[in-house]
Order: sequence, then C-alpha cells, then structure tokens
Amino acid sequence: MILSSAQRPQSLFERVRRYFQDPAGAQVALEFSSVALVAARVESVRGKLELRALASEPLSPGAFAPRLDDPGFVHPEELRDVAKRILNRVGAANDARTAIVVPDVVARFRLFAQEEVQTDPKHRDEVVAFRMQKLLPFPPAATRVVTAWPKSVDDPVLGIGFSSSVLSAYEQAGHSFGLDVGSVETSSMALLRAIPAEGDVLLVRHDPTWLTVTLTRNGWPVAIRSFDASVASRQEEVRREISSTAIFWRDRLEGERLHSAFVHASDAWLDSLTRDVNTVFGSMPQRIQSPAGLAVAGVPASVERSAAPALALLSAGS
Repeated sequence: MILSSAQRPQSLFERVRRYFQDPAGAQVALEFSSVALVAARVESVRGKLELRALASEPLSPGAFAPRLDDPGFVHPEELRDVAKRILNRVGAANDARTAIVVPDVVARFRLFAQEEVQTDPKHRDEVVAFRMQKLLPFPPAATRVVTAWPKSVDDPVLGIGFSSSVLSAYEQAGHSFGLDVGSVETSSMALLRAIPAEGDVLLVRHDPTWLTVTLTRNGWPVAIRSFDASVASRQEEVRREISSTAIFWRDRLEGERLHSAFVHASDAWLDSLTRDVNTVFGSMPQRIQSPAGLAVAGVPASVERSAAPALALLSAGS
C-alpha cells in the first residue's frame, strides 16, 4: 500500500508499518490493466461492507502499456473516456475516498533477509529504501519506496520501489475526476489479501504485458518474481519462469507441498497457466475469486472475475 501524496508523511521515505492495511477504508477502487479498466464502489451498511456497483470496459489493444519508467497511457483520450464512463456507472461521487490498483510491472519488488537490513528501529525503513534505490534506474529523489516488516524474525522484509512520476500519473488520473486518492496498490499485493494465510500458497497474476509469481508462507511473501511483456507475452517463457519458481521454492525455501495455488488471468491464458502450475508444482490451482459477500446481481461473471484485485482491496478496508 502506498499512501497518496496528499496523505504521505513529510519525509524522504515511506512509513508503512503494517502490511495489508488501508488506513482509511476506500469507497471506490479504480483498477488499471492492459485488458480493461475496472471501477467498483462499496458502502458500509450497519457495519457490513456491501458492493453497490461494479463496472468494467475493455481497452483497445496497445492503449495501455505500462513499464517501470512509464505509466503506460499510450492512448490517453481513450483511457480518460473509459475511466469517466465506468466511474459514472458506479456512481463515484466527487471526493470519494479512492484506492487505485496499478500493474505490478510499474513496481520493483525485493525481499531482504532481516539480517541484511538490521539497524536502529527508528531508521530501518531508511535502510531498506536505500537498498531499494540501488535497484531502481532513477535518482533517489525520483523514487518512492514502501517497506513492510513481518512479525516473525524468520520472514523477509518486503521492499517495493516505484518511480515517483509514474505513481503521480496514476494519482493525477484519479484527481482529475475529483476523487480523493488515498492509496495506490499493485495488483498482486491487492490479491494477496484474498488468499489463505496458511501454509505455502502460490499466486500467479498474468496480464498480457506483465507476469508476477508470488509465494507466501503462512500469509507472508517469501518469493516475488515479476516480469515484463518480453516474458508475459510468450507462453514458453511464462512456463519457464513458473518452473524456475518451483525450483527456487524446493531448493532454497525447502518447499514440499503447496497448501493451495491461485491464478488470476484472462480467459485466453487461464487454461495454459492452470496446466503449467499443476504440472510443475503438483497442485491444481483455483481461479481466484472475489471476496465472499461482495457481489452485485446481474454483473457478468467475467467482469466480477476481472475485478478481483479491486474488490480484494476494498474488502480489506472493512
């Protein structure tokens, strides 16, 4: 989770103390993918979160092509028009508290063994941020780094680095519609909120322009591997990286059996990804579902499935 610029503490580095926490539950989520834009709106009714509206609209091929150094607004007029339509359809009001879900490919993930970044607790985020900045092709002043620390001393520290200008572009997209952008989340990090926090769990998030393979152990990430379109667009490369993840899991993490596995992908890729995960890990993956209780009658199943990251993020704020 990245606090929006209007909400960030006035310091060089991000101060994120709790993992999977939205400090002020959003009512609206706007999700960007290369396939479609998704908007969702929830309300709290007698203490229970309810999904009031959900809308999605496909994008033309090539309209959105995000990279680490570029938000990917190739056809800005189309993206603006699509976003305006779906936000209107869900009834997103001016100043609605909003969370934005961005592609994993605009972030760089790194897990650090805790002994690598040990220091005075008051400065530990700065140490991780300094290490992350070495992995990013931007000057320190042009980066944002999020740090998340586990409860267990055996688990790694999560660092996520971004280009400040790229994140600002997404925030400004929300602000241009009068939304109060409170947080930004990567797609895979949003989806991790919806998977079991028990045993070893695999999450494969595929978009035609990027691929992220994440392993969690008892609810905490222990391996994150993310790739751009040069891998995600080629089935044999995707299969190779899933196999490499399995080797790492068995050899370095001493993995023996997955508790469960999940895939979030378009219909065109679902069968091949499911087959590859089952072949390599010996576990038949499930298609990740939207959180229980967040449903709107009459919404096509394909739209609800595509909105899983946005809905997982909104449900976490309840």
